Amino acid sequence: MKKASFTRLCAVNSDIVYLGTMPDDQELATPFTAICQYNAGEWSYETFDFALASLTLYREPGSPHRVLYVLGETGTVVNFHTKDRETILDLPKAPCTKHRLGYLVKIRQIGDHLYVCGDGGQTYRRSSEGQWQALDLDFFDGPDAIMDPKSELRLMGAFLRIKENRTQENYDKEEKLRLQNESKSLWDVFGLSEDSIYFAGEKKTVYWFDGEKITEIPTEADRGLLSILVENEDRVWVAGRDGNFLVGNHKTGFRDLDALRGIDGWPDFNGMTMFNGRLYLSSYADPRGLFVFDGHHVEQVRCGLTPDIEDVSAVEAVDGVLWVMGRKDLLRYDGTHWERIDFPGNDLLR
Repeated sequence: MKKASFTRLCAVNSDIVYLGTMPDDQELATPFTAICQYNAGEWSYETFDFALASLTLYREPGSPHRVLYVLGETGTVVNFHTKDRETILDLPKAPCTKHRLGYLVKIRQIGDHLYVCGDGGQTYRRSSEGQWQALDLDFFDGPDAIMDPKSELRLMGAFLRIKENRTQENYDKEEKLRLQNESKSLWDVFGLSEDSIYFAGEKKTVYWFDGEKITEIPTEADRGLLSILVENEDRVWVAGRDGNFLVGNHKTGFRDLDALRGIDGWPDFNGMTMFNGRLYLSSYADPRGLFVFDGHHVEQVRCGLTPDIEDVSAVEAVDGVLWVMGRKDLLRYDGTHWERIDFPGNDLLR
């Protein structure tokens, strides 16, 4: 295998994980992905001709088996076992006049169906027949006001070119219009039932789908929200940029926990998982690392290996094992012992 960087993680059980990988010598935006499987010491891989967005396991109703589904950024969905392909939307050919679209970001099974979210407020559900349908078209972003010379935002920009109009009140109006025009980028989707699904968004927002429509839920966030985990109906965890870490639900809203302690910086939390009754969070920046919430405080995790846990971008727990992935690192923790797993082709981390 060539030297590669890990981009996505999907844990199957205590011995098997799938990794989305990208060759180190590959140019950015190249439509290529290698999905690698680690199975109790053995590596294998298959390649695909698109840029990877997300991985998830899917169990069809009545089936004892789970199958890996692969989501491409531009709307391709692949059954990893059969290699059957579906298209959510043909992004290069999609009309841009009515809705702003953009890339897809996350795929996850909720109830009996697969759900997908992404840029522009895009939210989709896969039917039992393999057809993809929008959850709430009214929630999708409309046309970009910057491109419309008659829009309020463009007219306000022209208005502010006149010196006597440059008041704080008018600047505030322009800022409000600009924020309203920003794309609703949805980074994560999670739910315990199909009539109660949450989305985490870049606009410091959480959205909730009740089975019919999507509504915005108030939060105390002051930066973009990247990850969401529904523990139960009342306790929903949300985390994001600059240490934002909140809890709540669609009835109460989401409050900031102000729980970070002894951390040098403001982590960008992009993933969460429950392991042995505690909430673990991954941060890909400022600082990178693995963190744990003990019910009172969020602290950085140290494993005692050399190097320690520094390169982190994803975390998942399954069957009593915590899997931690970074750009060049893969760690396995059984609650007692940490193990670093070497990837063939990459330099050893020792």
